[in-house]
Amino acid sequence: MGRRIRFRGAKATPKTLEKGLLEKSKALAENPHIVMPKCSKDCRKCAIKKAISKMEAVSDRRDNEKKLAAATLRGDPIVKAYAATISLAMDGKIPYLATAKTPMGEVSYAMRGNADRDLLIGLQHYDHPQFRLMAFWKVADKYDLHIYSCEDNAICCPDGPEAPQEYIDDIVELLPYDLDNNFCCPHSEGEHLDIQWNSANLTIHVCTSCAKEGNTVHTLASRIAAKNPTDDFSISIDRGLQCLSKCDVCPIKEKSQIDPNLLARYLRGEISDSVLLEQYRIDWAKGLQSAGNELYIINESCFGSDKEKFIEALRGTDSEKEALKKFISSGKRCIISRNDQIPNLLSDLWKDYAREILSGIASPETVSTVLSDRTDLAPSQMLAEAVRLESHIMINNKLPALATMGPVASFCDDVARTYKTEGKTAAMRTLEKSKGANHNMRSLTYALLAAVGEGQSKAWQFTREEMDFGTYLVPFAKKLLDAEGNEYANALNLLLEASGAMEKVNLQQ
Repeated sequence: MGRRIRFRGAKATPKTLEKGLLEKSKALAENPHIVMPKCSKDCRKCAIKKAISKMEAVSDRRDNEKKLAAATLRGDPIVKAYAATISLAMDGKIPYLATAKTPMGEVSYAMRGNADRDLLIGLQHYDHPQFRLMAFWKVADKYDLHIYSCEDNAICCPDGPEAPQEYIDDIVELLPYDLDNNFCCPHSEGEHLDIQWNSANLTIHVCTSCAKEGNTVHTLASRIAAKNPTDDFSISIDRGLQCLSKCDVCPIKEKSQIDPNLLARYLRGEISDSVLLEQYRIDWAKGLQSAGNELYIINESCFGSDKEKFIEALRGTDSEKEALKKFISSGKRCIISRNDQIPNLLSDLWKDYAREILSGIASPETVSTVLSDRTDLAPSQMLAEAVRLESHIMINNKLPALATMGPVASFCDDVARTYKTEGKTAAMRTLEKSKGANHNMRSLTYALLAAVGEGQSKAWQFTREEMDFGTYLVPFAKKLLDAEGNEYANALNLLLEASGAMEKVNLQQ
């Protein structure tokens, strides 16, 4: 038994698909008008009407096998494809189908004669609004037509774009947005994309929060055959800024146009609505910043050159506000913040201005330490670390350098310096590490806990005797925590003496 012949790119035809194609082939054979676009105007020289006349002649000879076969091989391309398609019904079967990848997805079709692939697909799927258009791409381009493919038929407009109401109603339903009767999303304020459909006399308004990964113009033009299916659409983006300051000249109005290359990519369907808005926002910000204007913007609020209002509108810690205030006061800045959170703004500025921002609140040594040793932290955390280190240096500079100390003196000094430089929580951690091995050390620990306000919460960890002695030591402990300069050494010696420790500290010479 010989091997079964298989055709590259072809597959056996499923019965349901074969039945559908044969039925459409029969319907076309009886009425070629069902596939061809309706004319919106009575043109004197109409390529479509001329093609229909030739198709009618082929239809009249459809029972003549030789003449039908001859019609599939020569003549007008669309007429050849028509003859090839109606020959399917004459054969009564379709053993194999070819498959093709198209912008609308993969589609199966029957090959016949030397007819053009796209024409065969368009005719054999004339009931599909998008595949139907494949039969008219070339004629629309050649004769500068606009052919609109609706759900049930196609309509030809010869004098430029003129979207029929039937097409408008069909295609708008395919958009993924919840639009009102004015074609607007539910959010009227803020940044938005405006797509003006000129011949349809409507504008689609979509805000940033509603914008999706789809491409609205690509959807609206997806069933139009023309040299340029998007030539009927005008695109603009409004940042929707609220002006909160008085400026002699508004620099924003001069930077509102969409970059031509970005717009071209959008019209080709390469990027989505949301990506267009995002990239426009980036380009818009770069344009403003490169112009050298002093300008402060938070999301959709423009403060012009008013630094004070800008800082007041931001949310963050006191140290974050202070660092940002000093940064913007050091020169003319153009700062555009995506929201009112200073940590987010710091993240945006950090790459280019980290050292400059830190230098406003810390010494060069501290800045270098943070930037080299704490790269594991987020920008706002690095700023907080710089504030902490700078505070540590400043406070330590107010405390004396002490000579070699005994264990009790070292313990008290460690707790006191930690409290002064890092605060109560850090001092508590130091106290928790060592409660002391004897009565006096444990009493000292309790006294220091009570001095920072945590004696009652930790009382359960101590005996009555330890708490009584510790209570006596509290005034001495508080004096140590408050002391600065040489008074610090005196306060430490008083606490040591009151606790019964046989130690004394001296200043380094």
